[in-house]
Amino acid sequence: MKNSNLNDAREAQMRKERSIEKLKLHNVPYIQHLPVIETASAVRIRTAEEIAQRAVACLFAIQVSCDAVSEDGNLKESRKFFGDKIAEFGVEGFLTHKEKRVLREKCTNQEFVNMTWKYEAYWVLLWALGIVEELAFPDKECDCDFAINAVADCDGIEAFMMKTKLRSIDEILDEADLIFRYNWACVDERIHGNEAPAGLSPDVVYERHCGLNWLIDADGADNWDNVSTNT
Repeated sequence: MKNSNLNDAREAQMRKERSIEKLKLHNVPYIQHLPVIETASAVRIRTAEEIAQRAVACLFAIQVSCDAVSEDGNLKESRKFFGDKIAEFGVEGFLTHKEKRVLREKCTNQEFVNMTWKYEAYWVLLWALGIVEELAFPDKECDCDFAINAVADCDGIEAFMMKTKLRSIDEILDEADLIFRYNWACVDERIHGNEAPAGLSPDVVYERHCGLNWLIDADGADNWDNVSTNT
């Protein structure tokens, strides 16, 4: 047991140190005493199927929201179209409360806008499934066309699953640790009334943090709508 604890501590510290080296490369501020994150033995390891179902349900809610805030969009038609897609992919049971609202209920414009930002958390899921090659430095928004087509060219969840290759928990934890430190840097600058450092996009960083923390169920709440991103 003691050896296991020592190995976990060593794993977490090495991961933190690798993250700090990346922060230095991009001139992103950091603090040494920001803690390590959970280790592989302590987190929830999600299946590829679970991640895929979450990704597809999320994307359809995002698309409805994009149509809702677009001048050319037709919310009624969009809800009907993506409602049919939800049935086609069999992800009805995986919709969250907020996703159900944008798909069916009267929402404020801000609710729709907030949901469109979930593209960045969804992008993390595509990365975890091996569809997105890398999570680049979070200074700009993801490739929305690629994100849509990842699902749009599939005729169901099985076809989508055929495209996936789940990344290792160590890869996911590496990114979770790094985004934790990116988010601290953004929050710290905001607290002091400054712009985000090194060109980081705070919204992209925040949503990636949500996606990565959901992947490891960092807060134990398993709630995509309200993932903890404490820094």
